[in-house]
Amino acid sequence: MQTRGALTLAAAAAISVVVAGITVFSGRSPAADPHVGKPVLPQVAPKLADIAKVVLKHAASTITLVKEGNAWTVAEKSNYPADPQKMRKMLLALAQITYVEPKTAKAELYKRLELDDPGSAKSQSTEVQLYDAAGGAIGAVITGRRRVDELGGGNDGIYVRLPGDPQSWLARGNLDIDIDIVQWLDRRVIDIDDKRIKQAVLTGPDGVTLTINRDKVEDKFALKELPQGRKLKSDTTLVEPATLLQGFDLTDVAAAKDLSFPANGFATGAYTTFDGLTIHADVIKQGDKDWMRLSADSDGSEKAKSEAETLDKRWAGWVYGIPPYKAAAIRTKLADVLAPQTEGADKPGSGTTKPASPAPESK
Repeated sequence: MQTRGALTLAAAAAISVVVAGITVFSGRSPAADPHVGKPVLPQVAPKLADIAKVVLKHAASTITLVKEGNAWTVAEKSNYPADPQKMRKMLLALAQITYVEPKTAKAELYKRLELDDPGSAKSQSTEVQLYDAAGGAIGAVITGRRRVDELGGGNDGIYVRLPGDPQSWLARGNLDIDIDIVQWLDRRVIDIDDKRIKQAVLTGPDGVTLTINRDKVEDKFALKELPQGRKLKSDTTLVEPATLLQGFDLTDVAAAKDLSFPANGFATGAYTTFDGLTIHADVIKQGDKDWMRLSADSDGSEKAKSEAETLDKRWAGWVYGIPPYKAAAIRTKLADVLAPQTEGADKPGSGTTKPASPAPESK
């Protein structure tokens, strides 16, 4: 984490560069209007480290981002951790947006700039409200349509107006306010490199297991239950179900207390690494969404034990919405990985049959 002073200096330096370049990129002097070149939210840069809550209002939805200690959380998702890099990028961008050119002050024209009332059900604008830890307002702005590289040199333009002020503006700043709440979550759930996986045991709701394993990291994955005379669909058929914990991102999240798993009848996966870590993944479907809960244990080695404890602490109390293809991989069955059976194979008495002799010609 940067210190309060470092954050403030970074924001101030960025604003200085923007102001210095305003004449070049806008084609007009800051003297043409007293606002041009000045920060849209002048209190944000000096109070950047004091911001403790950000509220995003768009149409009928609200996203509340709350700082707890040194970490940001998403209130509407039971205070699940927010993406720290995304938060940092947004706050710095809010500190840096500056006025470029005045636009319309007529409310009937706001829609063209996507600056209509953010509380309207069909609004395309987003209102950003910033508060300190005591609930004091630091600043607020209504953001509209972005114009990528509008001002040259990689500088985007964005239409803005202040709440209660009819004047709209084209502002300079690379500000992108996401209205999808999932995008504000710290989405990476787990990332186990595929080279670490030694074995994956997949168990269906009916209790039938599928064991995928290999003895050495350079070996191909093999199927323990491969029936005699049958083949896999391809050499890579087992890779996806065995290595799905690599780069695993959530699509949603819920507190475990709000989404309970049944006692049985769901698919599970147990993934064991060469260094003794085992990840347990249980998957259920509710409505049209797949949910997963995770836990970890180890073979007792110090390294694996420490990693398992760290992972369990992160996952405790949460269940994760997951992509359908990941859920399908955990639910992989024997029939899903086998190549089509050759006609007549594996049947009693099957084998090579001598063709019948042709019937004699009539005389």
